[in-house]
Amino acid sequence: MSTVDSANEIFDNVISFIEYTNQSIFLTGKAGTGKTTLLRKIKETTAKKTVIVAPTGVAAMNAKGVTINSLFQLPPGSFFPGDVNLASLRAGVVSIKSLLTEINYSKERKTLLMELELMIIDEVSMVRCDVIDAVDAILRMVRKNDAPFGGVQLLLIGDLFQLPPVTKREDWELLSKIYPSPYFFEATVVKQNPLLQVELKQVFRQTEPEFVDILNDIRNNQIGEERLAILNQRFDPLFKQAEGSNHIIITSHNAEANTINNEKADELEGEDFVFEGQVEGTFSPQVLPVEQSLRLKIGAQVMFIKNDTGDDRKFYNGKIGKVKSILGEEIYISFPDEEEDLLLERSSWQSFEYKANENNAIVQQQVGEFFQFPIKLAWAVTIHKSQGLTFDSAIIDAGNSFVSGQVYVALSRVRTLNGLILRSKINKESLRSNIEVLNYMKLGNVDSLTDFLAAAQERYIIHLFSSTFSFNELTDSFEKLSADHEVMKSTDPEFRSMIGNLSRSIEALQGVSIKFQSQLRQLQKEHGLKDPMSIHTRMDAAYNYFAKELTLQVINLLNKHIRTKPKNKSDQKLVALFTQHRLVADHKIFKIRAATEIAGKAANWENQHELMKKIQELLKKKMNSPGAAQNATTMQLF
Repeated sequence: MSTVDSANEIFDNVISFIEYTNQSIFLTGKAGTGKTTLLRKIKETTAKKTVIVAPTGVAAMNAKGVTINSLFQLPPGSFFPGDVNLASLRAGVVSIKSLLTEINYSKERKTLLMELELMIIDEVSMVRCDVIDAVDAILRMVRKNDAPFGGVQLLLIGDLFQLPPVTKREDWELLSKIYPSPYFFEATVVKQNPLLQVELKQVFRQTEPEFVDILNDIRNNQIGEERLAILNQRFDPLFKQAEGSNHIIITSHNAEANTINNEKADELEGEDFVFEGQVEGTFSPQVLPVEQSLRLKIGAQVMFIKNDTGDDRKFYNGKIGKVKSILGEEIYISFPDEEEDLLLERSSWQSFEYKANENNAIVQQQVGEFFQFPIKLAWAVTIHKSQGLTFDSAIIDAGNSFVSGQVYVALSRVRTLNGLILRSKINKESLRSNIEVLNYMKLGNVDSLTDFLAAAQERYIIHLFSSTFSFNELTDSFEKLSADHEVMKSTDPEFRSMIGNLSRSIEALQGVSIKFQSQLRQLQKEHGLKDPMSIHTRMDAAYNYFAKELTLQVINLLNKHIRTKPKNKSDQKLVALFTQHRLVADHKIFKIRAATEIAGKAANWENQHELMKKIQELLKKKMNSPGAAQNATTMQLF
């Protein structure tokens, strides 16, 4: 973890890692340290093709993204990375090997995953390790790239000291044969390719040093008797709320929270008012942020479930108030110590999906919207649903907590120690953090993010250069060519021989390309970028080799059939297919030549950021339209 203390410096460094490296990162930090703020800033500033995913519908909606399962169309259940026969012994567990054979993505979905450059996973503490390994396997397969996650950069955001992943007991009996614990960092791909851990340390929610120290000790399993005694001074089992106070009860069980809210609402005199929410487009009922039918009474204690978006922000996520009056759609909310009541307005929440547009840019499209008043009954809330909220005062009933991290989540929701009331005393056992989490966090010490960033930028430059030598486009193009009906139905021996020769040539070139890319990375690993002209010399030799071999083994073979005068529609189709494939080969020669020329100019190496932009623009450069390119080719050939 970074030992840098400045929040702004860490923010800037993380944004630089995202923009100028392909280093995958685990961004963590205590509750209230600004993880969500940084996520929003990255989303607004990054030039990379990005998707945001989360483990649950609610988390995805809060992050304005989609669920992991929906993006990758994962079936419900768990994913076993080992022996298929063993995995098939239990229903609800799918082997990752069989998952890959059963996936049938649309062309649009494949394009989206192929174009993806950055995947942000929010609330990653709740993501199981088997899901991470399944996503890794899918991306490698779809992108035909055996790098971790198929070469996609990951930004994982979350706090491992908060709510852990949920696993079914019967599933875990099987998964535990492979994984020591269900946390994401136990995934095979993460263990083999460690993430850079960056910790945000400045707490914005709590400002009392004593309370901050208590919460820090709880996180680190280091709370002593003295600070535990200070915490338990807030124990008051007979506490009665004063008239006008707005304490909320934080409890561990959903049924208990619902019972308290319903009983308190029933105790109020007066009629029930029910406000129906409206759904437009596609919006899953399972992730509605507030009830479809919102039941309110005058005097009801309510909690806001989103932040005010106006210039004069009058409420925040977790603010508690009381329903002062209701007249039709006019709902007024009052707050302690605030003279002016708030006229409530309906809010909206959106659901999204990601697509790659005609220019292969990844765009986020809104597919649905839900309209409702942004409040819910709030005499009580579960620890799970309190995650991400901030309370001025709360009554915590954590005596029945059963999941590691729950008590810490509940305590860290409250701004001050004086705003805290404990219904049950807290002992050390209920505060114990998982030893797996503590051990993983100890592995992440980085002395200087700045120095690490400089090395990561150098690796990224070489990664970009080596990507221009990738033959994935040519391989994909040949697969489409060889799978075409006109090609497959041909029985002509000479024609079949040509297709076989093309296949062997492209496979051989791909193999040489992979070796060259590895050599380029090794060159950087041994010498850095101290002698960029040696890198250019190596690239120039590679360019000359690939240009020659592509011309002899691919382009010349295709030209023989392109030059043949079509006799019928079938021949015309074949000429068009071969012409398109030849264009891909031409474009590959163009890219490796252009990359070599960029590397050959000493001035380009003086500004690494500008150098990256030039290579990125080259990598994103698409072929001319097939029609125009075909006309140009025809002019050259005849």
